[in-house]
This record gives sequence, C-alpha cells and structure tokens, in this order.
Amino acid sequence: MNEHPIGDFHVHTIFSGHAFSTLQEVISAARERGLAYLAITDHGPARTDGPKLDYFKNLNRQDTLRQLPGIRVLLGVEANITDTWGNLDMPEKLLHELDIVIAGFHNSTGYGGSSVSENTQALIKAIEKNRVTVIAHIGDPRFPYPVDLEESIAAAAEKGVLVEINQSALHTWKTANVAHYERVLELLVKYHAPILMNSDSHISYSVGIMTECERLLVAHGIDPSSTINYSEEQIKRYMLRPE
Repeated sequence: MNEHPIGDFHVHTIFSGHAFSTLQEVISAARERGLAYLAITDHGPARTDGPKLDYFKNLNRQDTLRQLPGIRVLLGVEANITDTWGNLDMPEKLLHELDIVIAGFHNSTGYGGSSVSENTQALIKAIEKNRVTVIAHIGDPRFPYPVDLEESIAAAAEKGVLVEINQSALHTWKTANVAHYERVLELLVKYHAPILMNSDSHISYSVGIMTECERLLVAHGIDPSSTINYSEEQIKRYMLRPE
C-alpha cells in the first residue's frame, strides 16, 4: 500500500489562461511529490480564456510526454458542457483520442441552463452521449449551476463515470464547500462508486496535494488510502485505457 497519493488527474497549466505554471513546471512538481501518474487537463475552448482547439489536437500528438521516464503523463481536457442537450466543446473524435476527459459546468462558456432540473439533465446527457472519464466539481456552490446530486451521482455510477472530490474547492472555498462535498461523499458511498480525489491545481505548488480531501474522508471514517489515487490497481482499472 502506498503511503501517499500516486496519481493526480485534474491539473492545469498556463494554457488554461488563469493558471500560473508551465507544463514542464507541473511535471517537475509531480515528480518531486512522488506521483507516478499525472493528467494534464486544461480548460476546453469554450472558456473565453481557454486554449484553442488546435492546442488539444497538438497536445494529443505529443507522445514524448506519454513516454517520459518515471511518470505516466495522461493528456486530456476539462471540457465544458455548453448546452442543455449535454454537448461538450470538443469534437467527438478528439474526446475518444485523449487519455482522459473531465466534464463540467463553467462560467462564460455559453451554457444557458437556468434550473436544477435543466442542469441535472444536461449533466446526465453529457455523460450518456460523450466519452467522459470524470465529472468535475459536481454542483459546486462556486458556480451558478446547481444539480440534483443524487440523480446525477446515481447516473454517473451506473455509467461508470467517476465523480471527483475537489481539493481546490475545499481549500479555497472551504466554508461553502465542506457540507456540499460531505453530501457528495455520502452519495458516492451509497451508490458504491469508487472515490477519486483531485487537486484541480492551477499552480505547480499544489500539484498532488489533496489534504483537504483526505481530511474530509477521515472525518467520515474513510481511509484515504482506499481511494483510486493511492492504488496502482484502481488507477489501471478506472483511469487508464486498455493497452
């Protein structure tokens, strides 16, 4: 059993527009923290400050990144749900070629849902019609897109889509988010879904750090070492594509 997380699967670089570290800095930080797996998941192009689609096409061609010694780098995207039909801001072909696809709601992406019901159905349609690995910061109070947590998490569990516990949300907006993620955790347990912690790092200094997530788990009697992040076996099962 590993003594610390060996994988972080939601990390941004300067290409996300509002992050602060280069790709090289992020990878170096991951190595320093003993990570064996790292996912680069910059924001999708629907965000006004996000990279253009060509960035993801070119990123996907960088097989040298996938072959770095000592660390497995996954190349992906944090895609945006752009409408109530569950469409994402990435072409279907690229969604299937990238190593990991995170999907969620963000401001300034053109999404126009205005109710819990609309948002919930948009999220469920997104994971039903697209290749999605992880749902980002589900129903996070920082964003004006509340969802029915139970309906959404039940649908994700049935589909085999992971729902993350987000370190950035718990660290930056702790007062607003602790109760929210307690409910998320309760529902993940109820639906027997595997637990994934992510840093959602926007600077190299926070890559691989998930202390607030771990604190939440411990407070609810869950050993952090039981999460996907600590287990090579679970990472291969849930995060890696069959070779």
